[in-house]
Amino acid sequence: MQDYSLKGVQGKELPNLTVGVLGTGRIGQTVIKRLSGFGSRILAHDIYEAEDVKSYAKYVDLDTLLKDSDIITLHMPATDDNYHMINKKSIKQMKNGVYIINTARGSLINTNDLIEAIEEKKIGGVALDVIEHEENIYYNDLKGDILCNKDLAVLKSFPNVILTPHTAFYTDQAVSDMVENSIKSCILFTENKENPWEVK
Repeated sequence: MQDYSLKGVQGKELPNLTVGVLGTGRIGQTVIKRLSGFGSRILAHDIYEAEDVKSYAKYVDLDTLLKDSDIITLHMPATDDNYHMINKKSIKQMKNGVYIINTARGSLINTNDLIEAIEEKKIGGVALDVIEHEENIYYNDLKGDILCNKDLAVLKSFPNVILTPHTAFYTDQAVSDMVENSIKSCILFTENKENPWEVK
């Protein structure tokens, strides 16, 4: 607990790193804009290119992003097309020691392949706010319960993995916005007006 030695804690500086951003919707664009202030080289990949992003990042194909990035951060919805897009094959294309961040959806990463790559030291570190099969675990007090997710237990045991329980969204402002926009959405629906929050 009180080990203040320097062994294994030397960091890296963002201006010396290439960051690959997968998904350039609103969240991905915000990440890119914030990240641009740190001087990193930023690569982006999305099926729809956003013109605003091109001021800060270079759009590349997926293979190039995987091959050239020191850090890969995921910001996309879960679809059939991107299910397990981070898998044994895509991890093999990545740099040795790559860092992976996922605050999007657990299904984007094949957890078994991720664990194997961490154990083989192919991946240098991982930060996950989401994980496969998190349903009925996250948002519940399960102290004293046996969890039915062995992958979660394995990942928690690794010193180079940070896990948070799908709470990247959970701020005062975000919760306030959800309540306010839900009420506005209901009013617009009852008035038969155009509703920007309507799911079609």
